[in-house]
Amino acid sequence: MKRVALLGSVLALAFAGCGLISSPPIDNPFQLNGKQTTFNLGPSAAATGTANVTATFEDLTNLNLPANPSGFSYNLAISSVSFGAGCPATIPSPINVTMSATLTISDGSGATARSAQSTANNVQFTLTSSGSQVTVGNLTNGTLNLNVGQTLPIIQNGGQNTAVLAAQITTVSTPDLAGCAMTITWGGGQGVLRF
Repeated sequence: MKRVALLGSVLALAFAGCGLISSPPIDNPFQLNGKQTTFNLGPSAAATGTANVTATFEDLTNLNLPANPSGFSYNLAISSVSFGAGCPATIPSPINVTMSATLTISDGSGATARSAQSTANNVQFTLTSSGSQVTVGNLTNGTLNLNVGQTLPIIQNGGQNTAVLAAQITTVSTPDLAGCAMTITWGGGQGVLRF
């Protein structure tokens, strides 16, 4: 029995050394839940738009870290998508969306300013519509890996912080969405510390 416990401890240390152990997810770490971004899709068959959203968040003071983390990742989440001016009367289904997203977190100003940034390319998801209801599905490649050495000091101390999520989307559908205003309501997403 002692050998099993010892083996478990050795394996846990080995996995931690390889970054295979992670913290429980930190829900909505950057307070993006419910924030909206409206994309005015350009006049082409592969309708493309760029926009960003800004949120403020307080320090995360309840991170009880048993060891030094080796990484910090943030998983994007989308709560809903809606359509406005310039869109077809009947929203096409499916709509395939490709997105690149850059998340920048910062605090302070001037000489005390600190920031960390990460980009996720080729994020993909599908929109299906039924009547006025639009469903988001199959979100893939939506993980942003932030430099943990830059990120932890920002999110743990120094007061109020800012998160800016900038995104560019391209939609493919029949008919296309050229000239359409598409609004994404973001979910809070999850942050994960790796050890």
